[in-house]
Amino acid sequence: MKRSMKSGIVVVLGTMLFTTLGGAVGADAKTTKPANKAIYGKYIPLKGASNVQDLGGIKTTNGSVVKAHRIIRSNKMIGYTKHDAKVMTGTYRLKTVVDFRSNSEIKSTPDLKIAGVKYIKDGVVKDSNFGGNTQAEFAQQLAVMSPNHMPEFYQGLVSDKISIKGYKLFFKQLLNQKKGSTLFHCTDGKDRTGIGAMLFLSAMGVSKKTIMQEYLRSNHNLAKDNAAAISAMDKVTTNKAARANFRRLKAVKKAYLNAAYKKINQKYGSTNNYLKKLGLTAHKKAQLRSMYLVK
Repeated sequence: MKRSMKSGIVVVLGTMLFTTLGGAVGADAKTTKPANKAIYGKYIPLKGASNVQDLGGIKTTNGSVVKAHRIIRSNKMIGYTKHDAKVMTGTYRLKTVVDFRSNSEIKSTPDLKIAGVKYIKDGVVKDSNFGGNTQAEFAQQLAVMSPNHMPEFYQGLVSDKISIKGYKLFFKQLLNQKKGSTLFHCTDGKDRTGIGAMLFLSAMGVSKKTIMQEYLRSNHNLAKDNAAAISAMDKVTTNKAARANFRRLKAVKKAYLNAAYKKINQKYGSTNNYLKKLGLTAHKKAQLRSMYLVK
């Protein structure tokens, strides 16, 4: 398992070489066009990023709603324009950015620094060189990787010590954010960020069904970027396994998030117990809900 987990991480990281991320690939991609926008919060159309969502508007099982302009998920911010920055600090009152990426990713594609916005480096993978592969190396790795690398990667995101430390810091920041909004992101804004969103929404009392629907939304948001990335990869390699693995990597699928849930249940018994591992005691969870929910 340790070896396959490492392989899965290498594959996921290699994709950062391609600046277009996401994945309208596979059966799950067909289910992501929204029938009810409230399920997904609010899509934020920016010029420099394609997968930006305000989680405000998502309903909990007891009828409460996540507050608007308080918590936002995104893909990488290197493409943010000055206009995008103005929208985020103005309309969405952005105060803090939490970056889940590795040292290599941050170095190669640094976030646009926005005046007055606090930046927190919060890597959630143990490999500081995550995303540092060359295109040729990445294609070679894809050719020999297991088809199960993505579920394994997701399981690592909820069980590795560095991941637990990272998501614990994420919740600490949310508890400290009394006013304005926190934006959290990785490169694609779908895997590490997807886990972050799942954990936050779980803490809020949102149903697994709604969490899954919100998670799969990335397939819709990243469809154009994903198509371009696949086209670029197909020019790099003709290897069938590499191409198939790349398509798996570009998507978000129910099986990926379910793998994370399975690992949590196996190791901690429940998502609620796992949240306690991240520092969310009953008192802190109540505090968090009072800050981010409205009736």
